Amino acid sequence: MPNYRVDLHNHCQGDPIDPLHHSIFEHIDVAKKMGLDAIAMTWHRQVCEDEKAEAYARERGLLMIRGMETEIENKHLVVLGVRAGDLPGETTWDEIRALRARKPGVLVFAPHPFYPHPACLNHRIDGHADCIDAVEWCALHFQWLPNRVSPNMRAARWAHRHGKPLLACSDAHSPSAIGRNPSTVEADALTEEAILAAVRAGRISFPRHGMEVGPFLVRTAEVIVGQRRHVSRWMAKRLRRGAASA
Repeated sequence: MPNYRVDLHNHCQGDPIDPLHHSIFEHIDVAKKMGLDAIAMTWHRQVCEDEKAEAYARERGLLMIRGMETEIENKHLVVLGVRAGDLPGETTWDEIRALRARKPGVLVFAPHPFYPHPACLNHRIDGHADCIDAVEWCALHFQWLPNRVSPNMRAARWAHRHGKPLLACSDAHSPSAIGRNPSTVEADALTEEAILAAVRAGRISFPRHGMEVGPFLVRTAEVIVGQRRHVSRWMAKRLRRGAASA
């Protein structure tokens, strides 16, 4: 069975939430240059459907999988193999369950679930393991953190307890991040159905390498600046709670 290098969490220009400047075609070119065989474009709250871009990718031997980073109670959840109208941009766990029953070929994974960011699922993932097919091993991994506090190691422990595979992704919001944290997937063929089925089956491998202090801090700052909406919403909520308790 052949192996394919995949990066299944990406953002580009056109994302309705994050104001990014590189086009989907630039994203495809970089992904191919990085040696990827498949990518998933996962816009926030909206399925990325671009037939011209998909054809452009195919011409270059790259599979582009349709996806979306939806929100549940302002927390992120990535769904792959969806089409426009399958799922609202702001959804519920019951709607995720209904989608999985209706379209068993979709893949649902928890992105960066235990990172200290207001959009991360954290403890809300508990009790919804039936909705999750895989857990993301985030590119923002600092290898010198103790295992007990490392967000990625927390994700690994949760995945192990619930029998879910780990999936390394870049969550690329800029060309420099594309393909920097790929997974290798053993699949029957380079098709959306085969790749997603392989991930669900756990036929995934990737090196658990960490970032050095400098790049880690720079990339973390880029994430915070690039997601001001989530941070400002989180701060406003904390201020309201503080005012209510005063």
